[in-house]
Amino acid sequence: MEIARLEVEELYSRIESFIREYYHDELLRIARNYPQERRLLIDFKKLENFDFELSEEFLSNPVSSMDALKRVIKSLDLPIEKSIAKHGEIFAGFYNLPSTHMLMIRNIRTEHVGKMIGIKGIVRKATDVRPKIIEAAFECSKCGHINIIRQEDEALAKPIICEACELKSSFKLVESESKIINFQKILVQEDLEDLRGGENPKQITCYLEEDLTDLAMPGDRVELTGILLTRLQKKTRVLDIYLEPNYLNLIEPEFEEIKITKEEEEQIKKLAKSENVYELVRDSIAPHIYGFKEIKEAIMLQLFSSPPIIMPDGGRIRGDSHILIIGEPSTGKSEILQYIARELAPRGIYTAGKSATGAGLTATAVRDEFGEGGWSIEAGALVLADKGIACIDEFDKMGLEDRNAIHEAMEQQTVSVAKAGIVASFGARCAVLAAANPKFGRFDINRSIAEQINLTPTIISRFDLIFTVKDEPEETKNIAKHILDSVISPEKASPPLSPEFLRKFIAYARQKCFPRLSKEARDRIEEYYVTRREQAKDAAIPLTARQLWAIIRLSRASARVRLSDVVTVEDAERAIKLLDISLRDVGVDVESGAVDIDKIMVGVTKSQRDKIAVIREIIRELEREFKDAAKEEIIEKAREKGIEKREVEYLLEMLKKNQEIFEPRLGHYKLIE
Repeated sequence: MEIARLEVEELYSRIESFIREYYHDELLRIARNYPQERRLLIDFKKLENFDFELSEEFLSNPVSSMDALKRVIKSLDLPIEKSIAKHGEIFAGFYNLPSTHMLMIRNIRTEHVGKMIGIKGIVRKATDVRPKIIEAAFECSKCGHINIIRQEDEALAKPIICEACELKSSFKLVESESKIINFQKILVQEDLEDLRGGENPKQITCYLEEDLTDLAMPGDRVELTGILLTRLQKKTRVLDIYLEPNYLNLIEPEFEEIKITKEEEEQIKKLAKSENVYELVRDSIAPHIYGFKEIKEAIMLQLFSSPPIIMPDGGRIRGDSHILIIGEPSTGKSEILQYIARELAPRGIYTAGKSATGAGLTATAVRDEFGEGGWSIEAGALVLADKGIACIDEFDKMGLEDRNAIHEAMEQQTVSVAKAGIVASFGARCAVLAAANPKFGRFDINRSIAEQINLTPTIISRFDLIFTVKDEPEETKNIAKHILDSVISPEKASPPLSPEFLRKFIAYARQKCFPRLSKEARDRIEEYYVTRREQAKDAAIPLTARQLWAIIRLSRASARVRLSDVVTVEDAERAIKLLDISLRDVGVDVESGAVDIDKIMVGVTKSQRDKIAVIREIIRELEREFKDAAKEEIIEKAREKGIEKREVEYLLEMLKKNQEIFEPRLGHYKLIE
C-alpha cells in the first residue's frame, strides 16, 4: 500500500526527533573525529521501530528525505562549523534495509527507480578517485561577478546570462571558488553464489562520492545501500540505471551466504559420521561421467580444501590444492570442470584457456569507456573466484605470457598490477582445477609431460596433483554401457547426494572445521617423505618440499569431509595414495623406472641430465680437435656410449633452446661457456 507523502516541515520534524533520540551522541562522537570520520550510519530497523511511516518515506522518496536529513544534521549544534566550511558536511548512510528492498541485481526494474534499495555483489571494475565539480563557480568577463551553477548532469553546465549584470557574456571557471568532491565509479557484479545453471552475471554501475571512495577494490565483495537513478544515453530513449550509494560495507568472502537450516545441519552431521561418506561424496561428482575415481576423489578434497596455515613470522601457506588433468580428446575433462563450477563449488568460475588472457584471469588496468578517458582496474577470473574454485579448460591453449601471469596467483594467492602509475594487489585465494590436452593429441610415454603439453615446468610444478586420462580401448564397452544406461534410465546417473545438498555440506565443513595433524598422522607423513628422499641418494629425486605441503593440504581436507578437527593416519594415507597415483602417471623416468620429480619440476629426468653431460663432453672434445662439433660426429660418438640417434637430436635441440650450445654453421655446434 502506498504511504502518503509527508509534508516538508512534518518530514523535517520527525527526522529531528529520531536523530535526537537515537543518534545525537553518535553525531557528537563523529564531530570529535571530524574530518577523518564524516558519515553517520543509521540502522534502518531502528527507524522502522521509531516511526514506520517515516521509514517508508525514506524508501519511497529518498532524495527529498535525505535532503531533509542533511538539514537536520546541519541544524544541530555541533562543534565543527569551521571545519565543515573547509571539508564539507557530515553525510548519512543506511544499513539493515528490509528484505523487500534488498535486491538481486538481476531483479532491479523500472519500479525501483527513485527508490532506496540495497544490493550485494562483487566489484568487477573500479576507476581512479578523481575530483568532480558539484557546484561550479563562473566569473563573468564583463562585470567580474561569480555565478554559482549547481551541476546535475554529466556535462558541465555553464551560465548563459550573468545574474549580476544580466548580460550575455563569456564565463571563466574558477576552480578555487567551486565545490569539488572526490568521485569514483565502480562496477558491481552479482556474486557467484547466486548463479546456477550457467546464468550470466548481471552488473550495475555505482557512483561513489567523498568518504565512500577508495574503500573497495576489484574482487572485493560489498554490500551497498543507495538511491537508484537513471541517466539518458546518447541518441536513444533507453535510460541507463545506476546506484548512488550512501553506505558501503566490505564483506569478507566466506560461505555465510549459503543458508543452512537446522534440519540440513543435522543431515550433514549424520552424513559425515557414515562409514561410506567418502564414496557418497566422490560418486556425487559428475556421476554422468564414467570412471575418473581417483580424479573425483582428488577433486572432492579440493572442494573441501584445507585451512591456510599462518606462520608465527607472518608467512602464509595456502590451503587450496591445485589439480591438473591432462587428457586425450573426448575423455570428459571439460564436462567435469563445468560440473564443478556450475553445480558444486560454492564459488566457482569456468573459463576456457583459448578465450582467456592473462589479464582476464588475473587483473589489469585498462583505459576504456567505463573510466571515461581515465584508467580503471578490472578483476579477472581468479580474483572473482576468491575463496572458491577457478576451473580453467584448455589450459595448454593459453599464450605463454597469459600462463605466466597466473604464477603468482597459484602460489602466493595474490594478483599484483603495476601499470599506468597504478600499483595494487588483490586476493586470489582460490583453488585451480585445470584441464589440458597432450600436444600431439595422444600420449607418448617416452617423452616428459612438460614436453607433451606445451606448458613450462615452472607452472606444472605449481600443481599439487597431476593426472593423465587416456582413451583406453578396453574401457569402450563399459563407457558405452554407462552412457546408454544414463539415456534409457536417467536415475542410474543421478548422484547419491544432490548438488544443492553437497554444496551446503562443503560450505558447512569449510565454515566449521579446522583440522590439525595428530602425532600419528604427522609421523606417517614424515616417514613417507624421508623414506622417499633417502631412496634417491645420488639417483633421481623422488619428492620435494612442495609434495610434502601437498600431502599436508590433502590430509587436512580429508579430515574435513568427516567434519573432524583431527587428521588421522587414514587421512594421511588417502593423501599419500593420491600423490603416488599422480607421480606414477607423470613423474616416472621411463628409462630407470624410478619416480623423478624433476620430470615435473624442470622437464629433465636424472637419466637425461646424465646424457646431457655426455653430449656436452663429446662437443667439448670435438671442439678441441676441429674447432666445432659436427652433428654426425656427435651422433656417432654418442652411439658408442649407448645413446640413440633420436635422443641425441632431441638433447641437442634442448641444449640449443636453453642456450647452452649454438650453431656457428648449419649442422655444427659449439658450447656457450
